Amino acid sequence: MSDPRTVTVGTIDAGPVTLPEPFWCCGWHPAGGYRADIAHQGQELALVVDTACHGEVRMLSAALYQAPFGEHETTDVVVAVEFGEDNTESHTLNSQDLAAVADAMVAFAVGPLHELITRLQLLEGDAS
Repeated sequence: MSDPRTVTVGTIDAGPVTLPEPFWCCGWHPAGGYRADIAHQGQELALVVDTACHGEVRMLSAALYQAPFGEHETTDVVVAVEFGEDNTESHTLNSQDLAAVADAMVAFAVGPLHELITRLQLLEGDAS
């Protein structure tokens, strides 16, 4: 049996820190931060929409995330969800929270958003 993967990250407060590297981690671990800032991040999934006014716009992204030495949030594996082009809204969600976000997005898309599409189509028809 082979040893699990490990990674060593240089920190300013604890020196080199060696820790297990999860199979899902992309392996990006910048040196020079604090031990509590070390994080594993999985492959990012992004919702990008094409707009007439700004071209492609990133609305949200999500990736597996874990801060094994984190001091202010959970050290469990969660999903980091960032909203907006500049990622100013960032949240960590467990599987139940993520399911609620997905359900809310679907409900919004098939309910109010489609009602708005219908109203806009009617208005576009009146403008001709």
